[in-house]
Amino acid sequence: MSKGNFRKRRKEVDIARIELLPEDVFPEEAIFEEYKGRRVSNILLEFASPLLAKVSKDDFFQFKTMIYFAAISWNFSYFKAGQERKAALDRFLLGNKLFEGENKEKMYTIVDNLSLRKVNSFWQYDFMLVSFKAIKGEKENSVMANAIDSSLMNIPIQ
Repeated sequence: MSKGNFRKRRKEVDIARIELLPEDVFPEEAIFEEYKGRRVSNILLEFASPLLAKVSKDDFFQFKTMIYFAAISWNFSYFKAGQERKAALDRFLLGNKLFEGENKEKMYTIVDNLSLRKVNSFWQYDFMLVSFKAIKGEKENSVMANAIDSSLMNIPIQ
């Protein structure tokens, strides 16, 4: 490990790894961290910027929650808006007590709004997020993400 990596690692205070799709079902060479010359994590942070704008740098829980909402919205933007997306989201969130009742409706709204942002402003990035690590640093929070080509999911294009 180089000195630079050692110093960088010491500044990491906490890491939360979130798996959105099961990595073991995809060939290792299909998973990537860069797309068209840009890091997937940078694209995700830019996409999540409206959610992160009011999050305090000290609130790591809120940071990783907003990244999670953004990542789910990104992936579910590939489902047709309306009942198809709601049904897919229901299957994904099945049994999760955080998303019951009123919270489920809020989740639909967040996913629909961010999915529209994905389609309108990030259309050129055709991948689905597999997993990400939310990283709490001493000075700022960050994220490391990986993805697969969306065609591997076999979801009909809208």
